[in-house]
Amino acid sequence: MKIVPGDALDIQQMKTTIGPGVYKNPKTQNIIPAAAGYLNVKINKKNTNQLAYIESKSKRYIPKANDFVVGIVTGTIGESYKVSLQDFSANVLLSMMAFPNATKKNRPNLKVGQVVYARVSQDIPEIDIEIECIDPATGKEGGFGMLDESGYIFEVGLNYANELLFNPSSVYLEKLASKCKFEVAIGLNGKIWIKCGDGLVYEEDQLTEAGANDFRYTLAAATYLKKCQKVPKSQVDAVLKESFKNL
Repeated sequence: MKIVPGDALDIQQMKTTIGPGVYKNPKTQNIIPAAAGYLNVKINKKNTNQLAYIESKSKRYIPKANDFVVGIVTGTIGESYKVSLQDFSANVLLSMMAFPNATKKNRPNLKVGQVVYARVSQDIPEIDIEIECIDPATGKEGGFGMLDESGYIFEVGLNYANELLFNPSSVYLEKLASKCKFEVAIGLNGKIWIKCGDGLVYEEDQLTEAGANDFRYTLAAATYLKKCQKVPKSQVDAVLKESFKNL
């Protein structure tokens, strides 16, 4: 169903997880569209929860509260880190205290170029966008935080990133798991971080053979995921085979 901001969402009255393009009014709890596009609703197998999100063709990422994002640290300002979510867009802020159990004496010391997986915690247009590396439900990491430097970052389309993260019937990651063990962080801003095996492993400043092999698998996995966004699902197996043919 195609909708625009201001339309009523035709969804069931049940527990709802909101995805990109959908906003929940904190006062009224009404769920409304925040972007133009096609409404997608996915109900879990137990019929106890539904995921609602809007699929649009926008290439520009606009941060929304609760979005999961992959960002690159570009500097500091006051008690916060400046983080880039997309090229040619304004940086967002990551407070130095926005980590589990962080204190002024005990907090992560991030450097320029390091990568973080975070959640958009504030998206008020009139002030700076803020992100945090804390799961609000538990107060713990919940998968957020600094990402291993031996991983690899690449970019994909926003709709494709949304499918990888939210669509339970998506086959891309499941098929990749048949080829290698991997860790992945998918950002709704179109950035994906992935690492196969143990990543880059050094001994006496020399890259080990195992580390080099894991990195080759990491590059193959990234190639596979990038290519899959442009082919029909009937060709996914062929893309997987082609991406790993020399390994």
